[in-house]
Amino acid sequence: MDERVKKVFYYLGIVAALYLFFYYILPLIIKFLAFVFKAVFFIFMWAAVAVVVILLVAHIVKMVRKEI
Repeated sequence: MDERVKKVFYYLGIVAALYLFFYYILPLIIKFLAFVFKAVFFIFMWAAVAVVVILLVAHIVKMVRKEI
């Protein structure tokens, strides 16, 4: 096979690989990362709510103990 034909097929393979990567694989990676960030954000939000509730209860208990 001629050297130029090999080089053309080599470049076509690179273009095909880049097309497959950008069209199929990269969107899947981005969707997975979006899911992970949503889950982490959800967990942090509920953890923050739990901390606020615990601090509020501790403050109320402290206020009630001072009155007694």
